[in-house]
Amino acid sequence: SAFAAPQERAPRVAPWSQEQLALAQRLPIQDGGRIKPLDTYASFTLLRMNGKRSVTTPAGEKLTPIAWLLDVLFFPEQAADYPSFVVQDGDVITAIGVSVEGKKKRDHYSFAELRPGLERLFELADQYRVIEEKNRNSLQQQTYALAINVRDFRQLAEAADFARVDLGVGASSSTAKLFDGARQATFSQVLAKLPELRPVYFALKDDPARAQEFGEVSRLLEGVHELARNTEALAMFPPIGAVEAQPEWSAPTDLVQHAFEHGDIDPRHIAMLAAFEGLARAPHEPLAFTRSLAAFSTEVQMQAVPRGETAKIEMEVGYYKADLLYVALVLFVLAFVLASISWLVPQNRWMYRVTALAVTLPTLLLVAAIVWRCMIRGRPPVSTLYETTLFVTGVATLVALVAERLTRQRIALSVAATMGLIGLFVANGYESLEKRDTMPSLVAVLDTNFWLSTHVTSITIGYSAGMLGALLASLYLLRRCCFWLTPNPSFTRTLTRMVYGVLCFGLIFSTVGTILGGVWANESWGRFWGWDPKENGALLIVLAQI
Repeated sequence: SAFAAPQERAPRVAPWSQEQLALAQRLPIQDGGRIKPLDTYASFTLLRMNGKRSVTTPAGEKLTPIAWLLDVLFFPEQAADYPSFVVQDGDVITAIGVSVEGKKKRDHYSFAELRPGLERLFELADQYRVIEEKNRNSLQQQTYALAINVRDFRQLAEAADFARVDLGVGASSSTAKLFDGARQATFSQVLAKLPELRPVYFALKDDPARAQEFGEVSRLLEGVHELARNTEALAMFPPIGAVEAQPEWSAPTDLVQHAFEHGDIDPRHIAMLAAFEGLARAPHEPLAFTRSLAAFSTEVQMQAVPRGETAKIEMEVGYYKADLLYVALVLFVLAFVLASISWLVPQNRWMYRVTALAVTLPTLLLVAAIVWRCMIRGRPPVSTLYETTLFVTGVATLVALVAERLTRQRIALSVAATMGLIGLFVANGYESLEKRDTMPSLVAVLDTNFWLSTHVTSITIGYSAGMLGALLASLYLLRRCCFWLTPNPSFTRTLTRMVYGVLCFGLIFSTVGTILGGVWANESWGRFWGWDPKENGALLIVLAQI
């Protein structure tokens, strides 16, 4: 275990170099059913554990997700002191018997601080696990979530142990011959000899006269199994061959299981394991670590590129680095402020132009982010609730900008700023609340680009336009309620035309989308309409827009 003897390994002294971080970010890993950059995996893992995408070390160094993950993998004892776990309620810490002196009710804790209470934490988690999530109270849910996070952290911290520990091969003639007289061997070296070790094992098993040799071979094979036991998180080894034949990537434990079951292991997997061992054994030597990181990346890419699974890794790294949605949110806040000010100086043309530009820029950034995500996933933009929120916001702001272009009354411009602000706040809140990858693999019933790009996209555009129409109509009601305002027939006529036009636009897409949904239902379930709640809701929306 990485935590068995904290004094064995020295801590990291120098920060990770930009070259090391860039190489690590682009390493592919299979998680949640899809191949993604290691940076994305680190980002959402840290967000789930820590509630944010950064960690500040006790020395004051602020770590990005990938730097944090490298520390957890290759400097686990040091990472154990990082405040990596957010606890919303201090009663959770009290319940597991850990001192909370000097801590706030909501605070961050390190693995080292939680260590004295781990046994109690997992006992409580076992009790709460049998309770359905919806029936757990807040304390039970937070305790269970903390236990899951601590378990995952410990698994990551121990995942690279297999690569930095040598196995004793014994001094018997059976093993000495296989390993050229060496007394120790690395994990990959032992695994490479497995086709020769297996027959030796079975030959010695039934020979009482060679019990000592059998014991040495048994301990060696058991050692391989033990080292691979905690490596499930490292699904970074692509299968050999086509995706269709073997879609699942392997962790070291999977390679060991395959080797023991089939009696062999592909030399290319041995090369990947050896490259990772070089990585895990050189964290204190920057040049050697960088070379090993590049070598491991090369070995993985040699097998992954022909499978076509890593073509969009660079694109995804760029997407998260650009962070267009955050920039768009900031600009929508600015646009909302400018739109509010523009109503105070209605005759100022420059203020109107600046406000129009301030709304248009974040809208274009939002559209670019949606298109970027579609290119990464190879899917339409509405396959998850998070993406639907972005798409609805993008459509609503675009339609509002078109309406503003036709009317030039500042009404639709202000609504566009408001919709963009609210939509991106909701999307950001969803991501922070769920703390999961926002580009997950789809469930089987949704795994169809045709219906996602026709029915789902059409009906979402219709609903988005309906929301925009409702917001515009609310302005009319608000103005009527403000009895002290002088009636303005021109304002009312303009607002009425916008609501009518937007609803007509929405009605077309809602109707087409609903009909396509019935066709999809007929194809999937053999009936066009079943009067279930979802279908009834779609029909009511169409009728309301009429």
